Amino acid sequence: MTGAELLAELQRPWRHGEHVDARGIVLEAPLILDGLEVRGFDLSGARLNGGISARGTRFRGLAWLRRATVRGPCDLRGATFRTDLRADGLVAGDVCLDGSEVQGVLSFAGARLGALSMRHALMMANVTLEGAQIDGPVDMSGTEILGGFWTAGAGIAALNHHEAEISGRLRLPA
Repeated sequence: MTGAELLAELQRPWRHGEHVDARGIVLEAPLILDGLEVRGFDLSGARLNGGISARGTRFRGLAWLRRATVRGPCDLRGATFRTDLRADGLVAGDVCLDGSEVQGVLSFAGARLGALSMRHALMMANVTLEGAQIDGPVDMSGTEILGGFWTAGAGIAALNHHEAEISGRLRLPA
């Protein structure tokens, strides 16, 4: 599947139970989804060598980046996820979710990231960074998490949670 074919598939109307199966895809050019409404996708094991930009994107179905590799920007600022964002085992530099809304689970379990910013975001379920290795800061300032926040076994360089509100249980590193 080419980048153009993937983009066309992602823009087809969302239907419950359907998604784009692009597991293991390799894209050299950036995947640009800015401002689009996209249906569910499974990019598990994908290599996005040009990065991904999804500023203000509306994700209607499942959004899976499990064990994917993103080289270059991973900019999801202002995106809305109607269900989970599953990025377990993601390998990426800096990931930006500033101002985003995730209506399901946000999972970066076992991920290896340069940094993670989710400033002024709304997470409507659990957020997990369990077992993640994050070389730079995790910035959650002004973020609201309606579920729990789990970081057990994570290696995080610094955690900024200034004015963050977490309604659920905390599981922090030892």
